[in-house]
Amino acid sequence: MRHCSGLLVLLVIVTGFFWKLLTTQYTWLDQPDMAFQVLPWYQAQALAWRHGEFPLWDPHVWAGQPLLGQMQPGAAYPLNWPLFLAPFKNGHIHLLWMNLYYILTHFLGAAFCYLLCRDLRLSRAASILSGIVFALAGVIGSLGWPQMLNGAIWIPLVMLYFLRSLRGERPLVSAALSGAFLGVSFLSGHHQIPTFTALMMAGLWAIEIWRRRLRALAPASLFALFTALVSAFQTLPAYEYGVRSIRWVGSQNPVFWGQAVPYSVHQQNSLPPLGLLGFVLPNITAQDAFVGLAVLSLAVAGFTLTFASPQVRMFGIICACGLLFAFGGYSVFHGLAYLLVPMVEKARTPAMALVIVQFGLAVLAAYGLDALRTAALGRWWIPALAALGLLPWPVLAAAVSVRPEASREYERVAVLAIVSLTLAGVLYGWKSGRLSERAAITMLFVAVLFELSTATTANYRPREAPGGFLAALDNSRDLVDFLRAQPDFVRLEVDTDSVPFNIGDWEGIDQFRAYLGGMTSNLAPFEVDRLKGGRLAPALFALNYYAGRAALRPDQTPVFTSKSGVKIFRNPGVFPLLWTVHQAFAAKESNLIPRLEQTDLRQQTIITGGAAPPLETCAGTDQARLTHRSDNALSAEVQMACRGMVVFSETYYPGWRATVDGRPARIYEAYGVLRGVVVDGGKHRIEMRYRPATAYLGAVFTFSGLLSVAVATVAGRNQKSHGKSCKSA
Repeated sequence: MRHCSGLLVLLVIVTGFFWKLLTTQYTWLDQPDMAFQVLPWYQAQALAWRHGEFPLWDPHVWAGQPLLGQMQPGAAYPLNWPLFLAPFKNGHIHLLWMNLYYILTHFLGAAFCYLLCRDLRLSRAASILSGIVFALAGVIGSLGWPQMLNGAIWIPLVMLYFLRSLRGERPLVSAALSGAFLGVSFLSGHHQIPTFTALMMAGLWAIEIWRRRLRALAPASLFALFTALVSAFQTLPAYEYGVRSIRWVGSQNPVFWGQAVPYSVHQQNSLPPLGLLGFVLPNITAQDAFVGLAVLSLAVAGFTLTFASPQVRMFGIICACGLLFAFGGYSVFHGLAYLLVPMVEKARTPAMALVIVQFGLAVLAAYGLDALRTAALGRWWIPALAALGLLPWPVLAAAVSVRPEASREYERVAVLAIVSLTLAGVLYGWKSGRLSERAAITMLFVAVLFELSTATTANYRPREAPGGFLAALDNSRDLVDFLRAQPDFVRLEVDTDSVPFNIGDWEGIDQFRAYLGGMTSNLAPFEVDRLKGGRLAPALFALNYYAGRAALRPDQTPVFTSKSGVKIFRNPGVFPLLWTVHQAFAAKESNLIPRLEQTDLRQQTIITGGAAPPLETCAGTDQARLTHRSDNALSAEVQMACRGMVVFSETYYPGWRATVDGRPARIYEAYGVLRGVVVDGGKHRIEMRYRPATAYLGAVFTFSGLLSVAVATVAGRNQKSHGKSCKSA
């Protein structure tokens, strides 16, 4: 309860800061990844929750892909689940709920940083300032990807309990809690920022082990253990998917699990040295470092005026190391980490480590605000700020007369000058006694919020503006209506230039080619063959329709043209969603496509990953009918003339379990990519359910880790309260 007033102030400030999103006139979602990928992911998960299923599997893209394994959908993150249960609007996730979710996420980041600073014995005002800086500035303030944002906001809590462990405040439980919060960060849906946080913590624990030797090994081990336990619900399925998938990383070709992300990709996504200007001038680089002159000045004041504090020196080191890492290809230190530290090569955007720098600056700014109450400033501070505020104006006046502004570059410098003059005036008034401490601190808050607001929310797109990426979600309504009106099952082959968003997840219509970060590697040969004009993928994956502005192959028949100009073509010769075969042969994956091109696919199947099962040939006719299909399950009824294999046009992947008439049955990797089940002659019912061991085991580990730290925390508080009672008695 003692923190309620500060948290309430933070809630008001953060909500007011994002006032544009409360009006619903503006949106933070009008970006390609948000509109085309993230919103459809969230829509698919929300529908699964409404159907009473936890969204483990996505049946609508690439003939099925694991949601948990992809990480980025954020299916394992508990704070996403209320969003998925929120009321729909016109059958889709309501953008108002997305806005409130975005604001709440930033508030949580601010609250966690506030709690850290209060735990460091900083004042309420300084702690509120730190929360504002952490949540509204730099990377976190500008991030549009919720899966990354959700991973970043837990950094302060990881550090809070680490510092408690160092201070000897229940060191083992505190270390476990620190690791647990890092584990929650990994549940968020993206590995990059949690990986950078883990690197930061590994360095801090290494220093502590070097200082304290064996005494630090136990808490460090507990930290690592609980990070692994709590993150397991996400990391175990992600590892299972990772080793069986290919990933697009920005290089010329996708990479497999055993292949490192090329260092050239890391270099492209590094912070250039010139990007340091981005701390005071927004939009200098792709990864926004902007915290503003006011915050940077307070952080410098905190570092210099309270340098004697070990915590201040630690946060200074965190800033320096985070910056060296963010330089990426411009720094030999990042190259060594890429070469020697596991998983660093998979975090392909070193500049994103600016979030660690931003965290350190947020805490140092709080120290700076408190230090200004008692410490004397150097004589050069106020004149330097005044000069910085005055000098740009004649330069800007000359520049405007020579060349009109192209991209708000003059406004950025003008804002810098205004804030610099404000800081000079406030500091002079405060230190000369002409301003009260309360008035000076209030004016510093105003300067910080003003400066941040010129960058953080300035690029939100007005909803009524024509075009935009979100508009693409509504421009295909007539196309969707046509496909839903078809009597047969629809699986759409998509030209992603014509239909750029994941229509499969957004509308619940299966599509083959999709906007994802990767796909299971068994699909890759078929997609390559399809792009070359091959017919294996359309046939085997039941791609009965194609969406594009022009035909992909000469035998496609146009059947519909939408208002947007996208046409629907019917693909001839495709297989149904399930069929039967009575001959099976084993083959190696290396020569699969040539072998399939020489095979009678309707009568024979090729089995990879093991020996082919014995089947029977007979003169009778089989019948197979799909009776149920949901996100995590499907079922069929078959009438077999003799022993054969029923092939489902669904991606083969570990974790699927099959039964025939209630008895367990093996699932074969038919054609090297689909699911096949052997059944005897007669009438049978086949059921398949997605029950991945990695997800279930990971859920047990995560729940056990969270329960353990919760019990230990409550027990410790009860013991502390009991001890106080005994002492009072």
